[in-house]
Amino acid sequence: TMALFHTNPLRMHVSACLGILLLLTFVLSSEAGADNLKNGEVYVLTILHTNNFHGHVDRLPQYATLIREARKQYNNLLVLEGGDLFLCGEFDGLSGEPEMALINEMGYDAWVIGNNDFRVSPEDHTPVNPRVPYTLIAGSKAKTLCANVLEKDSGKLLKGVEPYIIKNLNGVKVGIIGLTSTKPQDRGYEPTKIFLDPADTLKKYLAELKGKTDINIVLSHCSLSRDVELLYQVSGFSAILGADDHFRMETPIYWVWDGEKSSPIVQHGGEEDHVLGRLELTFQKMDGQLKLINFRGDALKTDFVPGDARVQELLDSFRDKSKAAPGKFQEAA
Repeated sequence: TMALFHTNPLRMHVSACLGILLLLTFVLSSEAGADNLKNGEVYVLTILHTNNFHGHVDRLPQYATLIREARKQYNNLLVLEGGDLFLCGEFDGLSGEPEMALINEMGYDAWVIGNNDFRVSPEDHTPVNPRVPYTLIAGSKAKTLCANVLEKDSGKLLKGVEPYIIKNLNGVKVGIIGLTSTKPQDRGYEPTKIFLDPADTLKKYLAELKGKTDINIVLSHCSLSRDVELLYQVSGFSAILGADDHFRMETPIYWVWDGEKSSPIVQHGGEEDHVLGRLELTFQKMDGQLKLINFRGDALKTDFVPGDARVQELLDSFRDKSKAAPGKFQEAA
């Protein structure tokens, strides 16, 4: 029998004292890697994740503070963004420039292009703007991922985009594959690109990563329904960091089949949710490979968290520009 389960929710009360904002987690020493682990030894990977800002950036200074503290707390940490940075919010007319500048300052490891990141801003009256989403891609310091979108003219991946990256976290090689929604093609607002089936694309790149990685993660802007399909159709990955639906799914969902848990799916929520998603994956070395043996998710609240000064300064500078040139910066209705 197959059923959809939720893990027990973990709750954390956030106080102004940053020393207790993050749960203590056992991690291996910086010298330990997959090849150095003995059978039975444990490796813990922590992922902080966001998605679907849609220009609602009020709490990014608080996110930045939590991310900075997490880097002190965890040896094996990823910070990932699931796409849809702009369209809506207070800087709608700049096509993601302020949002990208802010997450650059926060030091994300990677982001995946969301379906709305392919759309033109309301001030752009042309049906297709060739600069979209290339302005975002060119401006990103983090790796831009999107494995299932090709330029129609060349049949190649978008310039500046990778299908995946491999992060070496203390000797353990973590593959991160980016997938996005087919909505731009299905709804006709991106006719210059080809959007490939996410499951077929994921199978292709997992096969390419075989033998190159110890752990694989999917960074998906495909929607929860498509992410659930990936659990049915594809194997070889340990978690899906989802987006698109704006669901707040800090507690992972997963399938159980003959007593075995599937890989978990989580999603941050987005827009004005004001929490930073966290997923913790625990692996054990078995028969020479890292096997996922447990996982848990929760959310780091931003209440009473002081904002990072540099990120706040950057946000304020864009607000000053907005006031000085209101025709260029479209305020949200």
